[in-house]
Amino acid sequence: MAGPGGFSATLSNKLDKVDCSQILRAVLIADKTLLGHIRMGAPATNIECNWIEDALNPAYIVCSGSANNVITISAGYTTASVQRFLRKYSVLNPSGTEVYVNLTTTVGSLSPTVAAYGSAAWASWTMTKCFIVAQPWADIDAASSDASITRTKRKNFTQVFERAVEITQTRQGMQMEAVVDELQLQIKNRTLEIKSLLDRSVILGYARASASNTYSADNELRTMAGIIQLIRDYNLDSTNEDTTVINASGSALTLAALNSLCYKIWDAGGLDETSDPILLVGASQQRVIAGFEKELRRVQQGERITGFYRDIFLSDMGKEFPIVLDRWVPKDKIILLDRSRISLRALQGDNWHLEKMAKTGRNEKWQLSGQFTLELANANACHGMIYNAA
Repeated sequence: MAGPGGFSATLSNKLDKVDCSQILRAVLIADKTLLGHIRMGAPATNIECNWIEDALNPAYIVCSGSANNVITISAGYTTASVQRFLRKYSVLNPSGTEVYVNLTTTVGSLSPTVAAYGSAAWASWTMTKCFIVAQPWADIDAASSDASITRTKRKNFTQVFERAVEITQTRQGMQMEAVVDELQLQIKNRTLEIKSLLDRSVILGYARASASNTYSADNELRTMAGIIQLIRDYNLDSTNEDTTVINASGSALTLAALNSLCYKIWDAGGLDETSDPILLVGASQQRVIAGFEKELRRVQQGERITGFYRDIFLSDMGKEFPIVLDRWVPKDKIILLDRSRISLRALQGDNWHLEKMAKTGRNEKWQLSGQFTLELANANACHGMIYNAA
């Protein structure tokens, strides 16, 4: 492994701080587990790293329809939120029915009046999704009200990763077998250690925060939230929303459970045309996946290799998911991760670097450090997880 730059005291301009980000980047790119699948994002500019998530108005409401031509919209909405996107003359189709109705009045409550639309006969329905199939607007009417959704700000926190390398004058002068440069060797080893720690933090990290999930100025021991925490508690309010999470309740992983997770994410708006999904698993669940439908396999006479391995999962919705094996994924969890919506971000000016400390006696000390955080966009819609699997 080549050194990151010149350190020698014989240089006319000795380098006391060396950018080692290219070394870490090379290590991450070569990584065959999770980190090799995560791109480096834009630099973070604060210890609380923020990103903005836009959203479109929903394509349906959840409501029931009674015989008196009144619909009852789910209490999960507020009148103000429904008024923003559900307007007079909207045509609705309850899921799984041939019924079409349109709003005859402006929405003023969660029980607006409707009427059967066209030649479709009225029929009552229970609480279900009602898709908005049309929103006609008359030429003579004034422009409608703005329907923009307020942008959502999400966050994570930067975490310092640090290792020190101390070389004595004696070690510098010794000729050791297979070690050409002790400093370069230790830089390489410490970088590999940080890569392993970074991998664990990206998966298992838990944000150390106050009750309001903010950091005070004197809180230097910051930790970042990892994938598992962000999928379960995407807004870091200390309450698990579990929007795209399935509890296996101690049962073994099945194809049906994986397909249910895919559908759950699809229904939340994920797995779109821009997504680049993978299944992230540990060794335990990889063995379960490799055993799927083994009774259907056949071998030919003369084959000299036995055993099976699955590295792609094909969902019943036609989506392919490369299977990525990582030793730090807990044995009960299977994570569906959208690679197009995840990035690792270094604090501006604090990427992985090597810095020489003040010399004490006959020791020369260098510090390897950097500050990173994880951005997981649309954590509640485009990523998901099965947990508590046997």
